[in-house]
Amino acid sequence: MSDSCVPISTPKIETKGVIKKKIWFKKKEVSLNKVVEEYNSGEDILYDQEMIPDDVWCSRCYARLLERHDLITKDELVELEGGLDEILDLYKRGEFILRLEDEDCHTKIEDYLIDRLGDTGKKIHTGRSRNDQVLVMMRWFLKRKASTINNKALELASVFVDFAKKYEMVPMPGYTHMQKAMPTTVGTWMGSFAESLVDDIRLLNTITDQIVDQNPLGSGAGYGSPFDFDRDWLSKEIGFSKTQNNVIYCHNSRGKIEGLVLEACCQIMLTLNKLASDLLFFTTQEFQFFNIDDGIATGSSIMPQKKNLDVAELIRGRTPTVLACRNEMTMNITNKISGYHRDGQEIKRPLFLGLKYTEMSLDAAAAIIQNISPNREVMVKSMLGCPGLFAAHKAFEKVKEGMTFRDAYREIGSNIDKIEVDEADIDRMLKMSKHQGGTGNLGLEKVEAEIKSLMK
Repeated sequence: MSDSCVPISTPKIETKGVIKKKIWFKKKEVSLNKVVEEYNSGEDILYDQEMIPDDVWCSRCYARLLERHDLITKDELVELEGGLDEILDLYKRGEFILRLEDEDCHTKIEDYLIDRLGDTGKKIHTGRSRNDQVLVMMRWFLKRKASTINNKALELASVFVDFAKKYEMVPMPGYTHMQKAMPTTVGTWMGSFAESLVDDIRLLNTITDQIVDQNPLGSGAGYGSPFDFDRDWLSKEIGFSKTQNNVIYCHNSRGKIEGLVLEACCQIMLTLNKLASDLLFFTTQEFQFFNIDDGIATGSSIMPQKKNLDVAELIRGRTPTVLACRNEMTMNITNKISGYHRDGQEIKRPLFLGLKYTEMSLDAAAAIIQNISPNREVMVKSMLGCPGLFAAHKAFEKVKEGMTFRDAYREIGSNIDKIEVDEADIDRMLKMSKHQGGTGNLGLEKVEAEIKSLMK
């Protein structure tokens, strides 16, 4: 499944002034209270609309399972797959739109198959519940979205490494407690974000490969079904690496597994938040450590001189939103007994928002880095104007001459105003740090190789 079949814009809720026979009606049709109907399904169908291709794919594979177990004939399977092809084609043309009376995409798909195929369409739901249908649809959707985020994160990590290599030895003040602390380089600073993002990617991949990538379909309403279905065969047919075993746990994991994916998104956003915060700090008029291309800056409607890095402010601001989305999902699944609960659908809203903001922020961060450059002269001047920035290095020089560190610390600390350095001294000090990860030995080629190994 590819993202190409997912609509860019979310459709509005559409309603018809008719009573639609619900899939769960028994002996008689009931006119469902419109307030209740909209409260139950109104917003939820907006998210289901995006996952229709995922539901179609999983339903196709389920129909193949039914044929494998002689619950439908080969001809009926051909009919069902043809009907599902029609649905997907209508969807791509923007003509398969969920309406309020449809309740969800599962019902609309089944209704379409029944309308088109009669009794054959009535067989697609044999042994299946909407409970495990929504689970497998969401799980397949998560695999797809995690793959997209993984690829974008890897692309951004490569952008970070390229930037770090290009400006590897450009001097830059390092800060602790918001105060100038020790000399560093632009390469070291940017390389830190590359390595941080690689860790985030590994977390996302571990969660996706080890936990998300398991098939819950076949668990029914949470208690199995009286059919001897080959669930492992179904898992392979859909494209999952394994089958989620216990039928009750399949349903108890709803929200928990999605929350883990958002946890990985939170870690990505925390990396981007740190980068955005640094950039906003270093690009103020007081610092001017980086030049910003006009293409990524905004201005003011009243102040002609303003050049604002709004995009970084929004990355900074959307990080707590993604964190809140993760927390909302976690709170949704607390204090519920085992089994399916309708309010589990409420996890879709924070899930979609968290995934959307993470994906958008990765693209935005790449755009920033590709449109800024370090202002070497300003940074060197800032460093030379702060002798204390080199105090630790001067103390270490005394240690190399035989003095104890604490005595060297006190001597240099008592004479900060007597420290003298020039630009050549800065370059020399930075190159001296040849230990692994130091300014003179960043190991960027290792990070680059790691990124390539993670590309799938």
